[in-house]
Amino acid sequence: MVVYKEPSPLRASKASVSHYAEQMARHVNYDPSTSIEILVSNLGGAIAYRNPVGNKPESIVVEPDGTFKIFLPTMTSMGRDKFTVAHELGHYYLHFPRIHAEDPSSGMKAYRWIEDANPDLQRCEWEANWFAAAFVMPAALFTQLFHQGGKEHVVEVLGVSPKAAEVRAGSLGLAA
Repeated sequence: MVVYKEPSPLRASKASVSHYAEQMARHVNYDPSTSIEILVSNLGGAIAYRNPVGNKPESIVVEPDGTFKIFLPTMTSMGRDKFTVAHELGHYYLHFPRIHAEDPSSGMKAYRWIEDANPDLQRCEWEANWFAAAFVMPAALFTQLFHQGGKEHVVEVLGVSPKAAEVRAGSLGLAA
């Protein structure tokens, strides 16, 4: 029987997590113009959609062998889903390696919506968000696209939600 552990935070800086995310995007040949679903499949993962009622749709389950399944809600946009998939990949790349190193027979389960009373899980969510933003919206490319045509151009080219582009613009010191 597999034991699934919760992630624990790295406590790395936002800049370090962002830099690592951009490195990982290059390492796995992520291209913002292609489907992130294909990338997930190439990494040994799968995506499943489920109704959010009674479930925790935005989550990842990683098996001890590193295969994984990302769960998405049935009622969100493709741009939102792209960010959520990258967020779950953040857990996979940032948090699963520690679990695997400590106990190779354990898997990991991470849920997007966690209780406010758990600061470690909150920190894991922040780290996964930082990872996701830099993975799907690398700083240099985002800045270039933003200067070419604003937030709308970023949304169109990178296939992210307007809210994700707005938050990223703010974090990079660009006027949204």
